[in-house]
Amino acid sequence: MAVDGAELARLRKELEATQQPAFATLRDYLRQVRALRVRDIEYVTKYGAELLARHSRKLTLDELWEVHEQVAVAAMEAGCKQLALRLVQNVHKRFPEGARASRLTGMYFELMHTPAEAEALYAKELEKDPCNAIILKRMVGLRRGQGDLTGASTLLREYLQVHTTDWVAWEEAADLYLQLQMYQQAVFCLEELLLHQPADISRHLLLADTLYTLGGAHNWRAARSYYSGVIELSKGQNLRALCGVCACAAQLSGIRRGAGGSSTGEEELPRLAGERLQQQYAVHCPAKLPLVRGMLKAQGLL
Repeated sequence: MAVDGAELARLRKELEATQQPAFATLRDYLRQVRALRVRDIEYVTKYGAELLARHSRKLTLDELWEVHEQVAVAAMEAGCKQLALRLVQNVHKRFPEGARASRLTGMYFELMHTPAEAEALYAKELEKDPCNAIILKRMVGLRRGQGDLTGASTLLREYLQVHTTDWVAWEEAADLYLQLQMYQQAVFCLEELLLHQPADISRHLLLADTLYTLGGAHNWRAARSYYSGVIELSKGQNLRALCGVCACAAQLSGIRRGAGGSSTGEEELPRLAGERLQQQYAVHCPAKLPLVRGMLKAQGLL
């Protein structure tokens, strides 16, 4: 089975097309969600519960409990407390001393607004294994849910010192630092994230935006480089990247004048970006074209 977004979309359509999806469709859909780490709460809750209700005996033992955990988490996020409780109890009964059972039980305590019980449970598990990735990430989630973003970022930093290849954790760390307005730390996390997700345009854009926010000639030039990469990846279709190149050019123009001019390449890129931006708005949103031209004029690009 191929693991990609297109296959996931195809399976989603199959689920929507029938009132009683086949076992293979249900199983493969949940596998795709797990493999791609997609957050699809409503569908995972609905169709995962259906798979367990109708076809649990057809699953291997390992996959049966993987699905239990997957659906339990989705059910908690969806607020389906009864379904979540039943699944958590099943996992706890099967693995009474397991870290996964403790994680799910702690998450259920969080759902029921008893964070002290959840924290006590997590602390007990960390006494057994201070490097337990599952529990450490739940502690991060608990701190974040309580609004303690600084505490969450500290725990996540400690986690990433051990689990350096967890790109989801790098993404969460970047998000935390952005909320804390710690932009330099966010840049570091986003650069690490791009090592694991090099073709994801949204991550390139977020890194470029963060560098632009940091400011200064070095950061504006770096931001321009990432915006340019997005323009190339999107074949000139990404408006945010086109605007970003123009904005960086405007910020750098004063510095270049003070330094005695600029290279032809530095002038050519924003000019081409501005032309492409006008072309896009002329076709797709002509009513806003005067605003775009006004922006480009103010930036010295028109």
